[in-house]
Amino acid sequence: MDINQTLKLKEIDQLDSAILQFSKNTLITKRICASLLVAIIAIIMRVTDDKLDFSIYVASFVTLVIFWIIDSSSYYYQRLLRIRMSKIVSELKTSEIIVGFGMPLKKDEKITWIKSINVQ
Repeated sequence: MDINQTLKLKEIDQLDSAILQFSKNTLITKRICASLLVAIIAIIMRVTDDKLDFSIYVASFVTLVIFWIIDSSSYYYQRLLRIRMSKIVSELKTSEIIVGFGMPLKKDEKITWIKSINVQ
């Protein structure tokens, strides 16, 4: 194996690590979102003397939209990294290296922000 193949394999490992980190951050973000929603509702209920108030809905909606944007941008970058990994694997062209790298992407798939925002 020459140095170019070795460097490409190292880059694949680094990209894979980055994708895993994005995935872990997404889970942490979802936990924070759930915690914030509970806290926001509890605080608003306390301030409004345990009455159902319209501000609960507004605060919950704003919180969910913010976290949805954060989650979709994380998903967007994960997809970009997977595309880069696919390109590197196709550049390697040796069957022994490609075995085991089955990225779940269609060939020449285009990634956009809109696709990342859509609920899958």
